[in-house]
Amino acid sequence: MLTFMLAAVLQVQDPLAVVDDRIRSDHDMLRYHIAISLPDTGQVFWGATEMHYLIRSASGQLVLDFDSVFVIDSIATSNGRRLSANVQRGELVLPHWGAVGDTLSVTIYYHGAPRDGLFIQDNVHGERTAFADNWPNRARHWFPGEDHPSDKAYASFAVDVPAGWRAVANGRLERVDTLSAGRSRWHWETTRPIPVYTMVIGAGPLTVTEIRGVSDVPQALWTFRQDSAFAVDGPFRRVDQMVDVYSRLIGPFPYAKLAHVESSTRFGGMENSSAIFYTERGYANRTMGEGLVAHETAHQWFGDAVTEHDWHHLWLSEGFASYFDPLFFQLIGEEDRFRQGMRESKQSYMGSAVVDRPVIDTTVTDLFALLNANNYPKGAWILHMLRGEVGDSAFFRGIREYYHTYRDSTALTDDLMAIMERHADRPLRRFFEQWLLQPGYPQLEMTWSYDTEGHAVTITARQAQPASWGTFDLTVPVMVQVGGDFHTAALRFARGERSAEVTVSGVESPPTNVVLDSDETLLIRVTAPAGGA
Repeated sequence: MLTFMLAAVLQVQDPLAVVDDRIRSDHDMLRYHIAISLPDTGQVFWGATEMHYLIRSASGQLVLDFDSVFVIDSIATSNGRRLSANVQRGELVLPHWGAVGDTLSVTIYYHGAPRDGLFIQDNVHGERTAFADNWPNRARHWFPGEDHPSDKAYASFAVDVPAGWRAVANGRLERVDTLSAGRSRWHWETTRPIPVYTMVIGAGPLTVTEIRGVSDVPQALWTFRQDSAFAVDGPFRRVDQMVDVYSRLIGPFPYAKLAHVESSTRFGGMENSSAIFYTERGYANRTMGEGLVAHETAHQWFGDAVTEHDWHHLWLSEGFASYFDPLFFQLIGEEDRFRQGMRESKQSYMGSAVVDRPVIDTTVTDLFALLNANNYPKGAWILHMLRGEVGDSAFFRGIREYYHTYRDSTALTDDLMAIMERHADRPLRRFFEQWLLQPGYPQLEMTWSYDTEGHAVTITARQAQPASWGTFDLTVPVMVQVGGDFHTAALRFARGERSAEVTVSGVESPPTNVVLDSDETLLIRVTAPAGGA
């Protein structure tokens, strides 16, 4: 497994805004033009990457992430200079020739066989293909750049492919040139800046099927010809509705088109901006479902258009996609499917190996280790509980403002918190800190007793989770059932308190059931003896 050792974390005052000092601040990448010529045989390809960037400090050098496996044929600058450089420890260091505030460009010409990031190989049907797969910082294995989510840029592509192939990439298709020997060159260009980890190309003998429906966003399925019917009739049958629902709920779809591409990604799906790559295994085994499509489609808004500024805030990407996946089904009236999805997320998190770790975990150095139940299902539950905390109106107004404010940019957790506080009209720091910086979740032990003379039920609960997890401020709904009658109340745990009690009056006979959080609105586990105290 490829790992990347993060540098020491900066000590900042606000733990909800923590970032690592791996972020380079001496330059700002503005645009990439990535030209790739894919081979008819073998894995060696030829590339040329032109980068436009802004000088922000007088460091005197441009540092790029690039794999040392490649031979650098030449380096040219916008003012006609010819540079020479070697890649050492995964970095290509070039001298600046301008002053702070200048915009420069440099083009790297190179060739070689990638050892990661771009896979030129046979697909599941034995046909040759080529697909990029960048997450988290693997773009460096096929083009030079700033391989970190904090520095988004525009991108364009010129992809030369063998005869009979099509090529897809981010953005819109500008043109296709006919070359010699049946080869062709496909030109794609983005109209919005995107993170480097979503800048991709895909190529092979692909079939393209347009998706038509209520949304005005151009969508198409790019599949191997053996799998095109499954894609159309199966998991993508409502993807146009997904785009329409998310657009109305969150804001306009952020890109010029959306391609759904069968590929060789190592993940179930990869949310590349405007060109989602889905694993070929899900097609071949006919196991890919609508939930995955909804998850990756939601990423176009959160993760792609609004990107986490630092890897440790990955929940702003994966937690959002993990919540907006089941939320789609609730929004179209399939409430049972929404509830089942959230129930499965809860079970997945509580049964995971990371319950003893916080969501924002600055001790993680292996970026792949961040693909865990904290950032996915727990992140989804944090959003669901935030929705319950502030109410639907404030929550969705806040979501829309968060998207509008940080679209085409990056954000940290405290950016989201500040917007939600404004719409809730009250502080939310305690909510964010306990769910994101504390490990675990509340484990409640509940007992109740019935007073026959006073016709009242007294419910007591204690937070019994490990002491290392801390205590949680909670308001837990209580439902007391007597036959077909229901009484409701709430248990309130103030800060630092492990026990809470509430008495429900007017209960004329002993309860047949007493339940905490019957609507499953909280990330809690409740144990209770049968029949009361």
